Amino acid sequence: MKPITRRMARVWWVASLLSISLVWLLVTPAQAQVYAGSITGLVQDPSGAVVANASVVLTDTDKGLTYSTKTDAAGRYVLRALPPSTYNIRVEAAGFHSEVQNGIVLEVNQNLTLNVPLRVGTTGGQELNRTFINDLPLVGRAVFDLAMLTPGISQPAGNTFGPNTMANNFISDGSRNAQSDILIDGVSTVGVEQNTAIVNPLYTPSVDAVQEFKVQQSNFSAEIGFSGATVVNVVTRSGTNDFHGSAYEFFRNDKLNANNYFNNQAGIKIAPVRW
Repeated sequence: MKPITRRMARVWWVASLLSISLVWLLVTPAQAQVYAGSITGLVQDPSGAVVANASVVLTDTDKGLTYSTKTDAAGRYVLRALPPSTYNIRVEAAGFHSEVQNGIVLEVNQNLTLNVPLRVGTTGGQELNRTFINDLPLVGRAVFDLAMLTPGISQPAGNTFGPNTMANNFISDGSRNAQSDILIDGVSTVGVEQNTAIVNPLYTPSVDAVQEFKVQQSNFSAEIGFSGATVVNVVTRSGTNDFHGSAYEFFRNDKLNANNYFNNQAGIKIAPVRW
């Protein structure tokens, strides 16, 4: 039997170290799989409908680490490979209030189900202050035409919108036309045509008399009703102790308008306009 030399001892020591390291590398992933957990759940609105593409951010309160994802088309989110700790979760989606839940304890190898309900956010619509009301051009000074600036509002097919038609003769977020209530200083100023369900505006204030103009679409507060999903809310101006006035003039003429390219090519002149 040959004596163990120093070189052989060194080779044996290195081989032993490599073997131990290899065993440790093989065992560590298995330990990590048992160690980590996950959090999954649904994000829903007050009616129980799922909310897709909502932002979900999970924060480890001990280490300050964050984990983020978004809900899928079914409103479900999944966060995997989470170390056991105490977490806070924040969920945000367009049109809803942010929802925050604190003190979520995730234990070793726990698969936690956490559904998150969202509350409807502020009322959708468009609000115009006195500056916009005064400066925006209005044909015939029909103040309710300002409703057409609101996203989701369009004129009904086959009809025109203007001073000679009903002020609420528009489609709002797909609802029927001529269904919107009009409030002036908190008082409804519309009537209902029997057997038609048409809401008929009874009064149109002067542009000079309007301080604030707001279109409220869907999800408005409980004190507002009698409407097909849309309310035109008008606040009139208050008086002062000073005398003041205003003057205006309208001038519309075809000489101020440009013809379009196709009419020019076909030799069609612009239609005369005298207003």
